[in-house]
Amino acid sequence: MSDTLLRRTLTLLTLTATLAGAATHSAAETTRVSYTTGSVQLLSNEAERSVPLDWETPIKAGDEIVSGAGTATIQLNEDVALRLFPRTRLQIIELGTETAPRVRLIEGKVHARAQSGDWNPLPVYIETANAVALTQHSTFTVQATLETTLVRVTDGMVDFGAPGKAQRIPAGYLASVGTEGHSGVTIRQLPDAPDINPLPEVVSTLPLAVTWQGEDTAAYRLDIFEAASGEWIGSREVTGNGFDIGLLDNGGYQVQIAALDASGLAGMPATIPMEVRLQAQPATLSYPAAGASANDDMPEFRWQLNGENEIARVEVARDSNFQNVIATSEWAPETQALPSTPLEPGLYYWRVVTEAGGKSVVATEPRALTVYPNRIAAPDKSGDMSGQQVTSLPDRGTRG
Repeated sequence: MSDTLLRRTLTLLTLTATLAGAATHSAAETTRVSYTTGSVQLLSNEAERSVPLDWETPIKAGDEIVSGAGTATIQLNEDVALRLFPRTRLQIIELGTETAPRVRLIEGKVHARAQSGDWNPLPVYIETANAVALTQHSTFTVQATLETTLVRVTDGMVDFGAPGKAQRIPAGYLASVGTEGHSGVTIRQLPDAPDINPLPEVVSTLPLAVTWQGEDTAAYRLDIFEAASGEWIGSREVTGNGFDIGLLDNGGYQVQIAALDASGLAGMPATIPMEVRLQAQPATLSYPAAGASANDDMPEFRWQLNGENEIARVEVARDSNFQNVIATSEWAPETQALPSTPLEPGLYYWRVVTEAGGKSVVATEPRALTVYPNRIAAPDKSGDMSGQQVTSLPDRGTRG
């Protein structure tokens, strides 16, 4: 470990008691949950029961986070983000903008990213049952059990080893410390990054097939990050040399692919940018026809989708400008729906709104529909239902 970095860390740790009161407020402002999926729990040192962890949950020194089957990304401060893998237990030791963030990885796996515009930022300090990892500018993964701690460095350098016996581990290497045998650090080189085949500069349809060239590897780790924020979108273990990526909103992303070794740790990642720009297309309205009428207070609406990876919903309003939408349907990739609430007799306007990529939205032209009480007629070929009086309602499931 660098003597300068070690001295600075030890000095900061001795100041913890003095700065604890001053740092509490600033830590609350900078420590936050930026991402969770699945079951993640917070075990507060001030409460008897655990609570679900989400982006509104406050995190304080002494709290433990248990990911269970889920994952979470914790922003410790402006410079340090931790991504918890499933089946991970992490305790927060120290927080604050004036103290080095310290956490204890009790078990599981954590991906850490320490990046700052400051030339000499506060280090991040991760300890386990038998090792410590300390860095200022680095991207690395720590995996811990009661017997062994592993660190994988993909960017920068990490000081890692048993307490008092840390060594500097550069990018491209995996280091381990165990409780049995010698107490030193075992170091080996990470598997090379695979070759990702080129992607389109702009992705206009999903799913997108991502393929790569690599050695005979049993499995790969595929990670997706949001380009602007660095937020981790998801991770998946993949067998073979290809995967179809879908279900992404419009925006910029980074796709990382790395070979997994026998212990399940990923090698050096290959990174490729991806820009998703899905464009919603206006739907084609099918039924009811323009100007049609019905005495059904829950009329069925039908349409056809014309774009890729679109979801849609029907909207019903009293005015053709849809300033007062009174009924909708759920967003879904379906082509038919019922309104969310029964319609009173009167004149209505309906349209279908389609969405693609979470940000591209387009609506059809409105159609008029008159709802009459106590009457129904069989529609003609144009969809006009304003015919003769009938005495019974047809089965909605067999209606044309």
